[in-house]
Amino acid sequence: MEQNLTITRPYGELIGTLQLHDTPRKTVVILSGSGPSDRDGNMGPSSFGTYKKLAEALFEMGVNVFRYDKQGIGESDGDFNKVGLHDLIDDAIAVVNQVKRLPEVTDVVILGHSEGAVIAPAVQLETKATGLILLAGFNDASKQMFLLQADALANEIGSVKGLKGMFYRLTGVPAKVRKRQDELFERSLRTNVASFKFRGQIVNAKWIREHASYDVRERLEHVRVPVLAITGDRDVQVPPEHVHSVRTKGDVTSDILKDMNHLLVERTTPHSLLQLHKEYRDAIEAPLHPVLIQKIDEWLQKQQ
Repeated sequence: MEQNLTITRPYGELIGTLQLHDTPRKTVVILSGSGPSDRDGNMGPSSFGTYKKLAEALFEMGVNVFRYDKQGIGESDGDFNKVGLHDLIDDAIAVVNQVKRLPEVTDVVILGHSEGAVIAPAVQLETKATGLILLAGFNDASKQMFLLQADALANEIGSVKGLKGMFYRLTGVPAKVRKRQDELFERSLRTNVASFKFRGQIVNAKWIREHASYDVRERLEHVRVPVLAITGDRDVQVPPEHVHSVRTKGDVTSDILKDMNHLLVERTTPHSLLQLHKEYRDAIEAPLHPVLIQKIDEWLQKQQ
């Protein structure tokens, strides 16, 4: 059975999709990654469907599943351009607590993808969810990840071959890209407004500021429940090796899956930050990586 579930918040309502079996059982709440993606994992015209695919796979494993539109996205109320990191955490806590109260739910496991994996430990500590699944996350201060990604993009532009690469280097494009990222970051830290315009685009400065002072490791070190952490070796948005450095007070199972990218699908051709849009468009119709489904299923069975 599939139905909408509404969570009332101070600014309005969060709305999501609840998939229920006919008897009470374990329920997985999905926390999505950064950006304006809806409950299904679609972002504007890009219908990636990552979270719908995940929800369907989880439901087939025999658990209930809830996924929701973030504040200001899809059917949920709010202004996404003014939503900070701690707003996302508070919303997720409210979601998990309401799902826990449902008669069809025995206990809750939190599954976070990308940014969702970064906030999931904070949500678990407040809600006492019984397990964590962290997909394509990172294990470092968020500020360091911002700088790492900016450096990686600039270095990649600087290593482009052929005439295009020669043009980039002659015109100083790599340095300009890095300088622009630094300017955006520093301006966000200096201001106290929720958002501002930067080079013609609206920037959520509140989100950047709150990430800049957040370190997921400070939450993970207090987690006592079982954790499954998985990243793909084709992920260029987070360092795959971080998955093996996750430390908690409980049991951690970690794995780096061969040929899986950040969208959790199989990818065997060369990949790069510069080609992400094309790579992700190509992944729209692709199924989730089969080994990922197998690993999650095996881990959930052990938690019975």
